[in-house]
Amino acid sequence: MSKFYLTDPNILEADLNYQEFKIYHYLCKNYNVLKKTAYVRIVDIAGLHQLTKDEVEKILIKFSQIKVNDLPLISMTKDKYITFDMPSHKKFLEDVGFKKFSNKGFQAINGHLKQVHQAEFNKVYLFPTLDQHELYDQLEDMPTEELKKYKSSQFQYPWVLRDVIKNRA
Repeated sequence: MSKFYLTDPNILEADLNYQEFKIYHYLCKNYNVLKKTAYVRIVDIAGLHQLTKDEVEKILIKFSQIKVNDLPLISMTKDKYITFDMPSHKKFLEDVGFKKFSNKGFQAINGHLKQVHQAEFNKVYLFPTLDQHELYDQLEDMPTEELKKYKSSQFQYPWVLRDVIKNRA
């Protein structure tokens, strides 16, 4: 479960370059879903992404100015220490079903994963007993008219059909 984290798909609409996007995903990965707290260490981010401390601070300030769903990506408060919060990410998690001391979010994701896995395993492929090389030979021997009737999604190895068609041209 340590490799599991969620990110709001609306982040793709935000004006972020690749490095900022990686840093935001790193912050989402370190967000504690159960306690609803953000774990942000500027030194860790700088070391992982090979940046200076000042560059990371500028990126975090930029995150505080970017709004997704009318909430900033990062909010910062300075008391004795600088504390960070991720209001946009927190709102996204609440919308998914992650509330403090509740496991409804995990149940929702578990249900979704079961649906995805059942859909994958219930799919019936053409020539299911053939491996990719045997499938290539089988399709290679077919006439072109019959081959054009098939779609690559009907096969367990969809690239084989594309390769056979490409090699015939």
